[in-house]
Amino acid sequence: MRISYYALALGWAVVILVLTLLPAPVLPPGPKWDFLTFDSLVHAILFGMQLLLLLIGLQRDPSVQITKRIITRSFLLVVAFGILVEILQGSMGLGREADPVDALSNTIGGVLGLGIWSLLSRRFSGNFRKSG
Repeated sequence: MRISYYALALGWAVVILVLTLLPAPVLPPGPKWDFLTFDSLVHAILFGMQLLLLLIGLQRDPSVQITKRIITRSFLLVVAFGILVEILQGSMGLGREADPVDALSNTIGGVLGLGIWSLLSRRFSGNFRKSG
């Protein structure tokens, strides 16, 4: 297993940690929507992209055979990461609080990321693999 296959996923995890653990006063207020909050959408996008990048890294790694078990574990890892982020927000005392709705949004993002990966991997089967 080479770390280079996972560099984008790991870098994105750092981006998520930085953005979600910033003190509350540093963050600009998001637009107010009636049905879905902007914050929920951002969480879904962040964690959907996290799962997508992880799965692409796994697919590119020639030492990994993509199976339903690998996909399920990847999804659960991203969900656990989302829950951990919420726990950290609540425990760091930076004006942020743990929000179960955000954890749900993170999970929904993971489902969306899984759906996008599934579509892309079918459409471009084998193209995520590194040649050579």
